[in-house]
Amino acid sequence: MQLDKLFQSFGLASSVAEMVTLVLVLLVLSTIFWLLIGRFRLHNFLINIYISLALLRVVPKDVMGFNPNSSVLVFLIFVVLLTLMNKYLFDIHQSGSGMALWQVFLMSFFEVVLLLSVLFSFLPAKDILKYVSKNSFSYFVDPWWAFAWMVLPLAFLVFVKKREK
Repeated sequence: MQLDKLFQSFGLASSVAEMVTLVLVLLVLSTIFWLLIGRFRLHNFLINIYISLALLRVVPKDVMGFNPNSSVLVFLIFVVLLTLMNKYLFDIHQSGSGMALWQVFLMSFFEVVLLLSVLFSFLPAKDILKYVSKNSFSYFVDPWWAFAWMVLPLAFLVFVKKREK
């Protein structure tokens, strides 16, 4: 049974099914991301995303050509290399046991959405719209949403640190 038909049988719009599906997929991706990265490396990975994005912005365009997939590939290479070299580049330690479980989950959620937002901004919309609806796509690449996804992880870290003190 399709999810939109299930929601329509409850008297809800099919757009609700789309939103619920998007949230469920993001929650699953966040959990997988958290388990892969680890709770103590979430801060480092966030820094790696920002640094990789900054490095990508200054790479000469003639190096990458006009292929949008090359931007994604270079960005992912930067992220992976920085993540692999983390202990040599950054010395960020989590005090005590780190963040609470809900904080770890929320931080991984913000990082997954930020990562998807950055990746979707590099790829052509027609390619992504084969897999994601137009409304869901706009949540990732709309300028205000993209700004929010860049700021929310940092704002959350500030909130978490204030609560610890």
